[in-house]
Amino acid sequence: MPDLGRTKSVAVLGLFLVIMVSFTVYSTNRHVLSDTSVPAHEPKSTLYFDPETTDVAVGETFTISVRVDDVNGLWGYEIGIRFDHSVIEYVGVRPPYWRFVSGQIEYMFWVASTTPQSGQVELMEFTFKGKAEGSSSLSFYVHELATLKYLEAAHDYVGWPIAHQLSEGLVTVS
Repeated sequence: MPDLGRTKSVAVLGLFLVIMVSFTVYSTNRHVLSDTSVPAHEPKSTLYFDPETTDVAVGETFTISVRVDDVNGLWGYEIGIRFDHSVIEYVGVRPPYWRFVSGQIEYMFWVASTTPQSGQVELMEFTFKGKAEGSSSLSFYVHELATLKYLEAAHDYVGWPIAHQLSEGLVTVS
């Protein structure tokens, strides 16, 4: 028959070790755990088209900016825009940018900054042309904003998402 006192001692020692290891892991990674929590409030930054609504004639070219307001420490972004190609035609974008075209429907752009930007920031300026009478919404199908954050666990800076809201645009061609 096993020694009951010795079994209890081993169980208590094992439980103590589990608690100590758990406490050590939590204490060591507490900063990482707190950084990954999701904020309970609405994001203060808004990604939007400026102007929000545009009226143009068929054949007329026009520019629309993509802006973000109330941003803090913006280092880079990735945006993809969608619009009705039967109503408006993409003409170009003011550099700097990296562009990927997905078929004839969607355009995606990547930009990284050399210094952080804060406040109201113009991200891109697009040129379009009125193609046919009608209306086209302007929307984002990709919308990532990022800042750099130093993580001790990684011993390096990593891209960190910036929470934001979206606002769509509308173009009417007559």
